Amino acid sequence: MRQEFLGRVRITTIVLAAIGAIVTATYASPSAGLALAAGAVWSLANLALIEVLVVALLTPVASARAAPRAGWALGGMTALFAAGAWLLFHLPALWLVAGFSAPFGVITLKAVSRALLESAAWRSLVRSPWRATLAIAAVILAAWWLVPARTLGQRGGEPAAKAAADSVHAAGGEAAVSGDSTGHGAAGGQGGAGIGASTEHGAAAGGAGAEHGDENGGVSKFPNVITMIVAANHGKPWAHTLHWIEPVLFAFFVGILVCVAGISASRNPKMIPGGFQNGAEMLVEKLYDFVGNILGPHHAKRYFPLLGSLFVYIFAMNLFGILPLMDSPTSNLNVTFALGLTVFVYVQYVGMRSLGFIGYFDHMLGNPRNVTGWVLAPLMFPIHVLGELAKPISLSCRLFGNIFGEDMLMVGFATLGVGMLKFSPVGIPLQAIFYPLALLTSTLQAFVFTVLTTIYILLMLPHDDHGHEGETQHAH
Repeated sequence: MRQEFLGRVRITTIVLAAIGAIVTATYASPSAGLALAAGAVWSLANLALIEVLVVALLTPVASARAAPRAGWALGGMTALFAAGAWLLFHLPALWLVAGFSAPFGVITLKAVSRALLESAAWRSLVRSPWRATLAIAAVILAAWWLVPARTLGQRGGEPAAKAAADSVHAAGGEAAVSGDSTGHGAAGGQGGAGIGASTEHGAAAGGAGAEHGDENGGVSKFPNVITMIVAANHGKPWAHTLHWIEPVLFAFFVGILVCVAGISASRNPKMIPGGFQNGAEMLVEKLYDFVGNILGPHHAKRYFPLLGSLFVYIFAMNLFGILPLMDSPTSNLNVTFALGLTVFVYVQYVGMRSLGFIGYFDHMLGNPRNVTGWVLAPLMFPIHVLGELAKPISLSCRLFGNIFGEDMLMVGFATLGVGMLKFSPVGIPLQAIFYPLALLTSTLQAFVFTVLTTIYILLMLPHDDHGHEGETQHAH
């Protein structure tokens, strides 16, 4: 039970430290975020060594492993304290101490929450739904009363600062006019030139800001981790590069998650599978049966790894934008066109390999077998070439348009929900009603992409190897 409690403390601390380090690096400084993360890692390592030391001391003396474990723990703690001293001299001490105290804060909060949940007052509160509703309403009203007051105070300072700046400019202008009227033309001219330069500089800055807004503006999506980091480090070359490769980074990260999930599901297969293994096996089985019904059992074994991976990867990328501070890579046309281009190249490779060069060229001519076919061959060849070139464009634009439109729909309704409660820091989450629609759309688009890819492969196979050619051509 104690080890389970410490395991939960570690997981909670890692999650909170990661989020806190990202937010701190974005809004404070990168060194502060690094200090917060380093402090949390140091504290977790120290707790692990203390746990090893305590277990070794409580082990019977006759055990041969007790003394080496205790010595290893003491040596590790000595090195860890030396590393902590080095960190205190090279990183912001305040953020480092905050990271040091993160696990202890988590332990304290867990203890307080456990004591609260087991108290008679809590049981009395949750026993009645009316009391619980009133308590939640009181917490929300208190948050509305506290947060907007500070926000309005900050907003109220902006007009005052603007008025002060206007008064300074006005005073400068009066001084310039006064200088001209009293005969100090040179001084007045210098004052007027200074004010003119200041105004010109402000206009130039405003123009640059407007130009930047036009460049990065238009219809904006939900902010994510990368856009927050880029905004906090605006003007730096690496931030500009990070902004341009943002969809690639998200696509790469989703690919890693899919690989980790597949390895975890198949690493230790059991005769009586658990929930995760059972779900993965059911998904693979359904996809294999579907592909087998189109390509046939012989070709399904060869092409299912690509088609199944394509469906899972696109489905995961479609849904990745629903997670907070994340973005769907398939809402970017570059990613979807790369997927379509991959399918196009692979389909042409399948055609060359299965039909041969002569058979592939005969397929592009429309398989002429009579005089009419050979007469129409010069017309059928460019039509087939254009049709093949249009496939990656149609695949990419269809997927991009649906996922991008889905994201924009959620952004629009989220903005509407915030505008409905202007006095509140948190609006009505109207976009939540579209989460089931997003799930349906993401699944459907991944399915359509996979089905069309399967049909494109089928059309490149020798016609004698499958019996669905006429039906497929009709559907196509």
